[in-house]
Amino acid sequence: MVTKTHKIDEADLMERKSLTFFKGLTLFANMLDKDVAPFADAAQVKTYKKGQHLYLEGEQADSFYVIRSGWLKLFHITEEGEEVNLAMITRDSITGENAIFENGRFASSAQVVEDAQILSIPHSLLKEQIRINNQLAYNMLISLVQYQRRHELQLEQYLLYSAPQRIGCFLLGLCPTLEQKDGVILNLPYDKALIASTLGMKGATFSRALNILREETGIHITGPKVVIDKMERLLNFVNGCYAHTRLPKVC
Repeated sequence: MVTKTHKIDEADLMERKSLTFFKGLTLFANMLDKDVAPFADAAQVKTYKKGQHLYLEGEQADSFYVIRSGWLKLFHITEEGEEVNLAMITRDSITGENAIFENGRFASSAQVVEDAQILSIPHSLLKEQIRINNQLAYNMLISLVQYQRRHELQLEQYLLYSAPQRIGCFLLGLCPTLEQKDGVILNLPYDKALIASTLGMKGATFSRALNILREETGIHITGPKVVIDKMERLLNFVNGCYAHTRLPKVC
């Protein structure tokens, strides 16, 4: 009898943890457990290797996705065949849900750039629930506004700050805190070519800007490892750029 009770308690604990995770996401914030449970129950965990495509632009959206670990690149291919990097997203990000407003098709492509663990949830469930749940519909609107705001801030960064400053902002966005003044050690989350693309730079521009950033702030970069000896020096150089861009914390 005791063993049976212990198993039930364990199952209940796992359910609570799962619901807590989902309710921590903007899309499911302030929703009742009973309304979040169908999404948690339907979610399937899948592992993807670097280089795999999660979905392609124009495909029918059978699922939307929640990233548990790893990194994804969202991109668009122009009519001339040029790839435009739209965003880099990581854990606790949701992607593919906006297809509900795009005739059920993905408006961009998504590729795994660092091995990822991703939850896949049927798109039909989202479409069904959004019709009957006002909080979920409201959360969808909030997500869209936040997405638009991020792009506005990105545009502001491109217009107001130099290439070296933008790289500095990116590095500060990786820091778990800005309170530590000396000896911060970071690991770049993905390769430098993707960082350059994310910041709106060509490879040659990125290399020149990185050299200027080293000279002006004294940071050290060896492979994916970054050492910030003097945090205040870097903060002064970017001149408030970090405060406006609100880059994601990934450490």
